[in-house]
Amino acid sequence: MATIELTAEHGKCIAVLVLLWIQQQLVFAIAVAVARKKSCIDAPTLYPRDSEIKKLNLSEKDVDSYMCVQRVHQNNVEFLTCFFPVMLLAMIDNPNKTFYASIVVLMGRMVTALGYYRGASKRVAGGWFHFGEYYVVYLAGKFAYKLINEA
Repeated sequence: MATIELTAEHGKCIAVLVLLWIQQQLVFAIAVAVARKKSCIDAPTLYPRDSEIKKLNLSEKDVDSYMCVQRVHQNNVEFLTCFFPVMLLAMIDNPNKTFYASIVVLMGRMVTALGYYRGASKRVAGGWFHFGEYYVVYLAGKFAYKLINEA
């Protein structure tokens, strides 16, 4: 049976993971709640149909504004379900590099959201978060390779 010795470096990674969770569950979710209140689009509707848009008498600008905020939230939900497990695996073997790469992801996701809130075409501003993401995936793959070759 293998044991894992957790260090302060692992704690930093866990702190970033918590910050990513807060970003998703508070920052992005609150933005959706505000957009829902402003547009009167009630949950569980994620993306309103034409009939709902007409019924609520929403302008194209109102719909675009709501959709951008909702897409930030939904895209981040989809991203984090894949990123969190890979991040946890990568941090076991290399917590220091995982920490810095995950900070890049955290900041990049926020810049992406801030751009997206201004319009769908501006979401690419934070696309550089992928550098951190791909590096974390590389670290997890490197860890897997190391474990396979130790057997």
